Amino acid sequence: MLCVAALCWGCMEPQLVDNSVPTAGALPFPGEGAAKSDVFGRALAGIASPYQADPNIANQEVLLQNSMQSRRQMAWDVIMRVLDPVPLLGLADQANSNEAIVLPEGEVPYVPRWQTWYGVDDFKRMFRHLYGGLTPEERAERAPFAAESLTKAEEWNANALDRSERWPLERFLRYVNELGVCPIGTEPDDCAKTLQSKFSGAAAGNARISYSPGTMRHLLGNYGSMLDCMESLETTGLDAVPANDQTNFSACFDAEFPSDAVLIKTHWIRSDFGRKVPVYDTSAEALATILSPTKTGDWGDGQREADPSPGEIYTIQLRNGDRYRLAGLHIMTKELRHWVWITMWWSDQPNTDFGADRPAAFANKVAPIWSHYKMGVVVDYKEHDLYPAAGFEDTPTLAAALSTVKSDLSWLSNPYIEHGRGNAKTNCVGCHQHGGSVVGPDLNGDNTPDPFDLEMVIDNEFLYPSNGRSQIRSLFPSDYLWSTARVDNLRQVIRNEVELYDFAEKTLPEVRAAHVLQMMGNGADGEKLFDSNCTTCHGSNGQGLTGPSLYERVPTLTDHALAQRRITGKPPTPMPSWSQLANQQLADLVNFLRTTFGGN
Repeated sequence: MLCVAALCWGCMEPQLVDNSVPTAGALPFPGEGAAKSDVFGRALAGIASPYQADPNIANQEVLLQNSMQSRRQMAWDVIMRVLDPVPLLGLADQANSNEAIVLPEGEVPYVPRWQTWYGVDDFKRMFRHLYGGLTPEERAERAPFAAESLTKAEEWNANALDRSERWPLERFLRYVNELGVCPIGTEPDDCAKTLQSKFSGAAAGNARISYSPGTMRHLLGNYGSMLDCMESLETTGLDAVPANDQTNFSACFDAEFPSDAVLIKTHWIRSDFGRKVPVYDTSAEALATILSPTKTGDWGDGQREADPSPGEIYTIQLRNGDRYRLAGLHIMTKELRHWVWITMWWSDQPNTDFGADRPAAFANKVAPIWSHYKMGVVVDYKEHDLYPAAGFEDTPTLAAALSTVKSDLSWLSNPYIEHGRGNAKTNCVGCHQHGGSVVGPDLNGDNTPDPFDLEMVIDNEFLYPSNGRSQIRSLFPSDYLWSTARVDNLRQVIRNEVELYDFAEKTLPEVRAAHVLQMMGNGADGEKLFDSNCTTCHGSNGQGLTGPSLYERVPTLTDHALAQRRITGKPPTPMPSWSQLANQQLADLVNFLRTTFGGN
């Protein structure tokens, strides 16, 4: 059977079943809020496949700024590394450990590399695990996570399904085996496309934002600085400057992102119920009209509609049966300090204008489906190539389109992702320079920055000239990422979890007792506390006065009960609460009681 699309089910003979009736009890996927993946999807993908950054890109920054031809060649190479088919290693591990999963020997499904990457659900799980693993003192200090802890957290997250009550083994096995079959009567090529859709949808879902491992580790590792910057951003205006522009121009990270950091933003269109895909013309003639100074710069609803098959557009099927087509894809990589900005959009004429220079090697290195997409790229606010069409004599439609968008300011806009007035005239880097911003200009003249309005970036010539494409910042709050404050709002995810722990550790006795027991108690200091607070009831020797003998009571209590009793007291008996003592004092007292009066 021919291997097609982005997945090869081992190039095996397809298995066919009559599944015209949906499986009973199937849950919507990818779950509440359409997040990246639930534990089922992560169990299939396993640990996310890392992105291999090209160190030569940073060395060629000037060339890339001044040569459109070199820039586009570089962008196609980046795309091939992002779309590179990789196996679902999590599923492979599951199959190796459980013979009930039916896979041909050594053959597992493949998906584009970025579809193994992390989403906000993964971030939440890993952050809770990492933060919960710190001691109370480390949490109070917002201590950073060790590199080894981040690695172990990825491994732990990949096996989250093992701890999920919603996914018992029997249910997991049933769903996995159903993914590997096609309806009766399906032709082999169509079956391959169906399997690709099903496994891609089950493993990755239709999330909007995906983070490479390098991006995710950096975000988790900088949780403390992300939390600290939340209040300061309330007064961080457009004119703020970094402490050291040479080493770190961000406000919310201890360092800028590493070179293997990649962020993916997607736009999916539902394909069920006869829904079609709008088609946008990006020829020189069409762009001349859209980008005309007399026009609003709105992409509109497209010039026509199409109903592409799964062999013509990247398609996924979620576990509940819903099908989605990938219309647009943003790729931003930190291989340059101000990032490399690439966008892809589907077209029914993919080999014209912005798809005309697709390299011959492209179809051999990635799945053929991706040859149905066009591509644009920028690496700076300015367009430094005075003749961007030069070098494209063999692709005249691309040369004409590049000549149309030529200006001293660079241009990059995706008709499926950028919507509304002015968006067709924008450029990714110009908008993302405000990523993470909370406030903007002082519009009402009260000497206080007003809340940042993202819509104004592309539609207010006075505040943000040239549809936001001019660099007007030197400090970039979140190193160009919007997802820390919008969409996934990772800063708020961190704040919610930290505040929950802060509350529990200060107010819940059972939680505080557990933290007390993690501390090293000093028996000598505990004896002083006992002498000044406990002898009235228990006597100076602990044999009891109005209170019981500690030689009889302490051995009957576990360490946790002993610690918690100091915090809560024991109503209705006269035993008072000593919650006013600091955790260290409580640890000292528990140490003295245990070592003096015995018991385990």
